[in-house]
Amino acid sequence: MNSRHFFLGIVFSTISLWLGSTVEVSAYTRWGNGCTDCHSSFDDANSTKPGNTWPADKHAVHIGNMMNGLCGTCHVSNGDNPLLDESRGETGLPGVGCMGCHGVDPDPSTPNNGWWGAGLRLHHANENVGVDNGGLLCVDCHDDDPPPLGENAVPVYYGGPNVNIFDPCNLDGSENWTSDGLGLDNDGDLAYDAADADCPFFRDGFESGDTSNWSAVVP
Repeated sequence: MNSRHFFLGIVFSTISLWLGSTVEVSAYTRWGNGCTDCHSSFDDANSTKPGNTWPADKHAVHIGNMMNGLCGTCHVSNGDNPLLDESRGETGLPGVGCMGCHGVDPDPSTPNNGWWGAGLRLHHANENVGVDNGGLLCVDCHDDDPPPLGENAVPVYYGGPNVNIFDPCNLDGSENWTSDGLGLDNDGDLAYDAADADCPFFRDGFESGDTSNWSAVVP
């Protein structure tokens, strides 16, 4: 082997090792890559966990009832296996995929910070969900998650053009799509809807004094 070929071989090997050491391995990057293990297929109306049922298959409810046919909120290309944090977006709605409803960015000033799902990961940790198919817990890779924003923080898709979900505290019932009557737990503390301390007793947050918007009564 001449010296030129030897040198090129060393360079190629070094680059290969460098690339191999910097490739990030991610779990649950798409709905079909793990979420279905507990939450069942998006094409059926049942969820093994938390054990609730839907009025129709999950896809039909999401696209037909929640998102009013806005396929780009979840898909890069219609029919693909949706990415959790990327989609093509729709008018007035950024392309952030599932995180548009199932997460809130605690630090929007830091682009691509990977923290959108901090509350979702905390929820699964607090529920004592075990390791994934690779033997890992969320914290094994996401060890820098900041504390999630409170349940009253509004996900980016809520209240957007033609979106039928509005209140993360679910005082208006717009998150009620399943048989258990519960909305989401986006801050991960296992407290849902008005039971979460971040959520006010009244829809107007005691600000306007307009009693027509009150949704709860304190004796």
